[in-house]
Amino acid sequence: MERNGTVAIVVVKHGKILLERYYNGYRRDSMVTSFSVAKSVVSALVGIAIRDGQIGSVDDPITRYLPELANKDQRFTRITIRNLLEMRSGILFVEGYGSPWADASKFYLTADLATKLNGLTIERAPDERYHYSSGDTQLLGAIIQRATGTPLPRYLQEQIWQPMGAAYDASWSIDSLESSQPKAFCCINARVLDFARFGQLYLNDGRINGRQIVPADWVRQSTQVREHPGDTPGSRWNVEAPNTRAAAYYAWQWRRAPVVDSGSELGVKPGHDFYAEGHHGQFIYVAPAEDMVIVRIGLRYGNAWWPGVIRQIARLNP
Repeated sequence: MERNGTVAIVVVKHGKILLERYYNGYRRDSMVTSFSVAKSVVSALVGIAIRDGQIGSVDDPITRYLPELANKDQRFTRITIRNLLEMRSGILFVEGYGSPWADASKFYLTADLATKLNGLTIERAPDERYHYSSGDTQLLGAIIQRATGTPLPRYLQEQIWQPMGAAYDASWSIDSLESSQPKAFCCINARVLDFARFGQLYLNDGRINGRQIVPADWVRQSTQVREHPGDTPGSRWNVEAPNTRAAAYYAWQWRRAPVVDSGSELGVKPGHDFYAEGHHGQFIYVAPAEDMVIVRIGLRYGNAWWPGVIRQIARLNP
């Protein structure tokens, strides 16, 4: 763990901590950042806003909430919230972390996220194929704020963080003090045990401490694998890195772990485990069959293939 840049590993079974270790100078009360694990939290907030009637449905056009996009290009009216959740919007976005010229880097570094968001353009029709895009999640965050009239960090605090009994406050990184736009695609800052608590919430179908926080149906829908239009098996099933050990199904801002199935087109099929994943190897991994949640947070990904390592940890505790 330490050699691969891990700062924390927490294993929870039946709601009780089996293992809690910290490395590289980190402790239980250290603040860590989620990177793209935040995308799965945004998905939960969409489900809550739909439950409360503030967002109509996943099939609403995004321009219902962001009409300025339609004023710029009428093709935005064809994109739905579902398309954003599934990363099938057709919006041009270069995801990359090694270059400051990639769109993801520009979104991360800019002091004015709203301007960057309004500058997005269409590459193809929606639902043609899967393309991982932090821009899609940033649009979801903007829709939540517009629909609820509440800043995203406060909405998280009121709808999830406090109700689930988080032990510590969290924060959400913003672009600048002047603009105060949260980076919805990344960067919730919290303690590791509270990230594990969020995983426990999803393990329990959105319920914790006797309280339904995220609708149970949304938990199931948002982690479900669906077939889509597409000219390749990977595109039809939203599979990342098909035919490699890193293969994963992308659902509604969550990933679903595959299991081997020699009879399928891709040689795999969706397993029961699902997880939120962030840059540098941040994971909230949910293993329902073992009634387990495993969180790994790191300074870097290292040489380990973390979904596989975490899956093995889960299987050690049948």
